[in-house]
Amino acid sequence: MSKLNDPLSSLISSDTKSVDRQKLAELLQRFVSIDQDTKEFGFLDAFTEIENNIGKIEILLAASKARALFLNEPDGLFPGDIITLSIMPAGSVKSSLKKLSDKYKIKQDKEGRYFIPAYHIPELFKQFNNQS
Repeated sequence: MSKLNDPLSSLISSDTKSVDRQKLAELLQRFVSIDQDTKEFGFLDAFTEIENNIGKIEILLAASKARALFLNEPDGLFPGDIITLSIMPAGSVKSSLKKLSDKYKIKQDKEGRYFIPAYHIPELFKQFNNQS
């Protein structure tokens, strides 16, 4: 059987890490904006209403993914980047990152940046769209 006729060929993709950009944009539009000039995050009222630090970090890392995709830059944030944003107490940042990492909700690259894997975006979309 040739590879072209192999039913398993339908599983092969050139971009297994692809992100549904539409779903990511819809997820984030209530929570954050990205300044056109500075590329900094602006947090909207819905973001401040997220009740737990885990959710805030998930949305922040999703926003970082959106910014990285749009600007073609590395995905993710270092713990210090998150602390600098003052969106939660500094001590909560590292413990929240560890909890998310232990549950495979986020990953860490070899440089130490934390990021949301593409497979977690649909789950976040469902989670945060149910809160609206």
